[in-house]
Amino acid sequence: MSVLTDVQQMEEDLQHRSEKLNVEFKAWMDISKSNKEGQAKISRHIAAIANLGGGRLYFGVDDDGKAQPRSDAFPIEHYKSDAIHNILKPRLEPGLQCEVRFTIFTNGVTYPVIHIPPHGVTPIGARDESSFMHIYVRSVGPESVKISSYQQWDSILKRCMRFRDVEAVQTREEDELTRTQAMTKAITESVTASILQVLGERMGPATSAKADVDWAVVEDLMEDTRRDFVGQIGAFEFGTSEIDQQVREIAGKHVVSGYALLDEKCNFLTLERPHKLLKIASEEMNHTASFGWHDFIVLTNSDVSPRTRLWTVGGRDFTGVEGMRISEKSVYFGEYDYWRVFGNSVFVTTKSYREDYHHLKLRGADPFFTSVNLFIRMHSLLSHAAITAAMVPDAERIALSTNHRGLGGRILGRGMDYGVRVHTHLKAIEDRHFTKLVVTRAEILEDYFGTLKRLCLPILEIWAGSNFDPEEWFTRENIDKIVSELRREGSAVRLLDQDQTRSPLS
Repeated sequence: MSVLTDVQQMEEDLQHRSEKLNVEFKAWMDISKSNKEGQAKISRHIAAIANLGGGRLYFGVDDDGKAQPRSDAFPIEHYKSDAIHNILKPRLEPGLQCEVRFTIFTNGVTYPVIHIPPHGVTPIGARDESSFMHIYVRSVGPESVKISSYQQWDSILKRCMRFRDVEAVQTREEDELTRTQAMTKAITESVTASILQVLGERMGPATSAKADVDWAVVEDLMEDTRRDFVGQIGAFEFGTSEIDQQVREIAGKHVVSGYALLDEKCNFLTLERPHKLLKIASEEMNHTASFGWHDFIVLTNSDVSPRTRLWTVGGRDFTGVEGMRISEKSVYFGEYDYWRVFGNSVFVTTKSYREDYHHLKLRGADPFFTSVNLFIRMHSLLSHAAITAAMVPDAERIALSTNHRGLGGRILGRGMDYGVRVHTHLKAIEDRHFTKLVVTRAEILEDYFGTLKRLCLPILEIWAGSNFDPEEWFTRENIDKIVSELRREGSAVRLLDQDQTRSPLS
C-alpha cells in the first residue's frame, strides 16, 4: 500500500534529501519580525517550491537532512500557522495559503512542517530584504534561485498554462451547470404552478400545509456520497501493516455530514456559480475552522481541484461539484475525506475519525471519541453552512444532518486527539447515531454558539451519566478555552460570533 503517514513522509524526505527539489530543510531559526533576512529567506523558499508545483519546508532539520534535537530557544508556537502567514502575506504576490502541520517524529520531537501548494495561473513572486519582487525557482542543491534562463521560464509558464486551461474548463462547466439548473428550476416551477392551479380550481381554497424539509432527498444524496467514499477506500490494495488495517476499517468507521440551503418554505435552492462560492467559502474557512484541513476545502492543484459532475441518485439526475477523490498516493495524516456539493444546494462531506489514527499510535485498549474533536467536526460543518448561507440571499433556513458510524464500544476522551484523559468510561452501545436540525438564518446570525450547542449535544448525550453532563461541559467559557488552546497549537479557529467585524454573516 503506498499511503504514507506524516512520519513516513518525513522519513522519506530526510532519506532522499539531495534528490528532492520540492523539499527544503531549515534548522531551528528565528522567524520573528526582528529577523527580516530570515523571513525573506523563508518566503523565497516557499515561493520557489510553489513555482515548482508544491512541496514541504521543515524546521528543525539541518542541511544534511538530519533531524535536530528540540530547541528551547524557539518554542513550537513560534512556528504556528498565524506566524507563517504573517510572514508570507506582505511578501508573496499573488498570496499563497499554506498548511502548517506539526509532525511528532520517531525521536519524539515535534517538527513544524509547512505544506506548500502549487502556484495558480501566475507564478508566485517574493520580495527580498530590500522589498524588490523576484520570481524564484528551485535548482540543484537543492536551493532557491532567481529565475534566469529560458528553460526555467518555459517550465513554469507551461504549468501556469495548464492551470489556466483547468480554470477555463471549470468556467465552461459552471456556465453549463448554471444554465441547466436554471432551466430545470423554471420547468419545475412552471409544472408545480400548473398543478396547484388545477388543484385550486377543483378543490377550492384550502389551508396551506406546514413547510417541511424533504429529508428523503437529503438522505439519498448523503448516502450516495458515503457509498462513493467507502468505494474509494475499498479500492486500495491493502497490505498487512497496522496502518493498512486501520485504513481498511474506515469503510465502517466514519461520519457523513451535510446541510441544505432552503427558502422560507423549505424548498431547495438552485445553487448558482458553485465553484466561485466554494472558493470564497474555503478561503473564509481558513480563518474560521482550519485545523490543517477543513470541510469542503478547495485545492488549487489542477489534478485535485473541484470538478463539475453529474450523478443519478434515486432515479433522478443531479448536477454538482466534487472535491478531491482519495488516492493511495496521498499522504495519510490520520483522516480521509471526500465531499460533494449538489446543484440543489445540498452539501455533503464524509470523513474518517482522527481519533482512530491516534488510538492506533497509542495502542490503547478502548477505541474513543474526544469531546474536542466532536466540537471541531460540528463547528466545521456549521461554520461552512453559515458562510455559504450568507452568500445565498434566498437561504432562509439551513437543514443540518449527521450520520456517525462505528460508535459501538467507544469511550469519551477529554483531549483533542489522544484519549488518555476521559470524561467517562461509559461506552457507546449503538453503532450509529443520526442528528437532524433545522435552523433559520436569523438563529445563526444572532446565536451562533447556541446553534452549535444544539448541534453538538445530541451525540454527546450518548455518554451522559453521573460523571459527564453535556450541558455542564458545553458552556461558553469552556468552548472559548478550547478555541484558545487550538489557536496556540497553530489552528485558525474562531466562533462566528467572536469577531463580528470579520464575520461573513454581518
